[in-house]
Amino acid sequence: MAQVISWIFFLLPWVLLLPLNSSRVKRFTPAGLFSALFITIIFQIAEKWNWWTVTNNLFFLTNISSFVYGFLIVATILVFYFTYPSFLLYMIFNLIIDAIQAFIVSPLFIKSGLYDFHKINALGLFLLMIFVASINYFYQRWQDTAFNKTKT
Repeated sequence: MAQVISWIFFLLPWVLLLPLNSSRVKRFTPAGLFSALFITIIFQIAEKWNWWTVTNNLFFLTNISSFVYGFLIVATILVFYFTYPSFLLYMIFNLIIDAIQAFIVSPLFIKSGLYDFHKINALGLFLLMIFVASINYFYQRWQDTAFNKTKT
């Protein structure tokens, strides 16, 4: 069952982008990719500091959940698509999504055998996700100013 969940979270989210305005999706894709890179580094830190262990994964991934390269990128794009440029709306939306992820989805993933927590708990994960969301927002703001300067 864990393999099915991994494949679903890796592939299925990408379908959500198909009905959206492609130019707006392209605008926020760098933020989604930046988020995946940043989370990949966090997974490396988590392995080193024993925060959690990915216990069941896709055959081509080791200690980084398939969630990062599917759902996370798409969710980042979608949150920006529907909330940007309002920082307040963006953070409220992220607080809700991150709370659901940390306190509802993560325990289900643990029970299904996808990963285990060690030296971090749901609250620590929630705070980490809010930190990442904040960094992502400022990355997108920087991205916007960088592209605006090249257009002039």
